[in-house]
Amino acid sequence: MVPLTDYEDLSRLVTPHMRSGVMANTMASQAEYAPAIAAGTLDLRDTPAGLLLLRDRGDHTRLNFFLNDLSCPLDTALPTPTVTEVAFRPRDTGLQEAVSYLQRQGFTPVFERIRLSRPAGQASEPALPLLTPGPEAAPWVLTFLRENFSPLTGCLPTEEELAQDLAQGHVLVLEEKGLITGLLHFSLEGKTGEIRHLAVRADRRGTGRTRPLLAGYLQAIAGAKSIVWTRRDDLAAQTAYGRFGFTPDGRRSAVLCYTEKEGI
Repeated sequence: MVPLTDYEDLSRLVTPHMRSGVMANTMASQAEYAPAIAAGTLDLRDTPAGLLLLRDRGDHTRLNFFLNDLSCPLDTALPTPTVTEVAFRPRDTGLQEAVSYLQRQGFTPVFERIRLSRPAGQASEPALPLLTPGPEAAPWVLTFLRENFSPLTGCLPTEEELAQDLAQGHVLVLEEKGLITGLLHFSLEGKTGEIRHLAVRADRRGTGRTRPLLAGYLQAIAGAKSIVWTRRDDLAAQTAYGRFGFTPDGRRSAVLCYTEKEGI
């Protein structure tokens, strides 16, 4: 483990690895890693294969990496379970080789995602009223997310991260009788919005709740360009996004998990 006191420590260690030929699944941005360093939840390991960034997420560990030699084993004990995601374009053969390498190191493929993109453009008004709850709703919203997404592969935020997103108005909610029936969680970086989570309560699925959430989201980002990652086998989600102009853009990702437990 390499000790880190602030983001500058991380930046100095990562910079030599940001070069041609190194396979990476992170940009190691300050916004992403500074909170983990401050909380003491980031473990940095320099291995024969490359640099590993391990973030403790409570019930699992998230792995990001800078790999430069796929002929070397990782040669380090990983916590279990450890989850990683490798995104790539068709021409990114190095990253696709990294997926095969991780499988040889004991990672198991869980599923694949594809990315859908939508060009900038306005959408219709939401057919149902939406709420934009404040930071105080973080526990309530997080409970709904945990009920609808895997704790390992759902990329769930911490309560603190979610509170920040709520403060920015980046969560849209459909509510009935005091209960969440639909939710859309998004980010907005520059001129591009990204849907992070979209879910409708099980007993309300197939009742048109997705459409007002997507319309409200496109209004919230002022019709900016938008992207979303969805499971490759989730045809229903792809159809719903397609109605709002989202189409596959060729990017894919592989989600992998390292664990000693059966059935994950």
